[in-house]
Amino acid sequence: MKGLMLARQYHDHCIDALLAPYAGYRQRIATGLVGPGSECFGFDDEFSRDHDFGPGFCIWLADEDHAVIGPALQAGYDRLPKSFAGSMPRRATPRSDQRVGVFSISAFYTRFLGAPELPVSDADWLQIPEERLATAVNGAVFSDPLGGFSHIRSCLQGYYPETVRRRKIANAVASMAQSGQYNLPRSLQRGETSAAFLAQAEFIRSTCQLVHALNGCYTPFYKWLHRSTQHMPLLANMHARLDRLSHTLPLASQRMVEKICDEALQTLIRFGYTFPGDAFLEAHVDNILGAALPTMARVATRPYDLQAQPT
Repeated sequence: MKGLMLARQYHDHCIDALLAPYAGYRQRIATGLVGPGSECFGFDDEFSRDHDFGPGFCIWLADEDHAVIGPALQAGYDRLPKSFAGSMPRRATPRSDQRVGVFSISAFYTRFLGAPELPVSDADWLQIPEERLATAVNGAVFSDPLGGFSHIRSCLQGYYPETVRRRKIANAVASMAQSGQYNLPRSLQRGETSAAFLAQAEFIRSTCQLVHALNGCYTPFYKWLHRSTQHMPLLANMHARLDRLSHTLPLASQRMVEKICDEALQTLIRFGYTFPGDAFLEAHVDNILGAALPTMARVATRPYDLQAQPT
């Protein structure tokens, strides 16, 4: 059973008894499973179960409620059955921190955002590591009668402000150009094979970042970066293209790199980020940032609206 499904079934089995002593708070309590762990992204498999995997879910309380019932509710949660539906008890690793149990809403989001409130300025957004934003909106909310937890989650799922989104796209495009179109062939010309491998890997990483930015999705931790592109609507075939590229030696990869860059460029043109022209992606960075585009091009359709955000 996938971890998120296990969490939901465990929650449904335990929640009524767990919250019975807190009937007056029942409509103020949010539950679900969000946060660190491959199961929250839906990426867990048989190899994921060696640590921090097993029955469990999160309970989120407003700060004032957590101060009153939080410790007692956590004690009740700790008494829940450790095994469920054939799954062994969770085995937490020393550095995993608390992943399930009772949290205050402010403390939970502070863990990922660095503050209990939503970022306001572009600088606020940019100082938050993107993988933490991805972690803050993964998983699922099972119940949230008041909507306090889900309000913050929904705002974060709306992705970056327009100026930051363009910057993310521009950075990815510039890195694709420098790593794949320039430094990869240059390294091969110099006979620097290790540098060529590094350039190819950087190109793959940057292309994955572009796919995420165009689809309005935060990039997760690097080991999930390629996998998370698999079902995105824009540049949908990049997952397969990058997989083939990763199995190709740098010496034979240049044509594949250029095809990927051309497809990325056509998508950028399609959504009004730039104009047809130079095949070298870095030449389009200023256009993407909005410095050289006419007014109508700057209000192009937002491609990330094409993807429904998870609840």
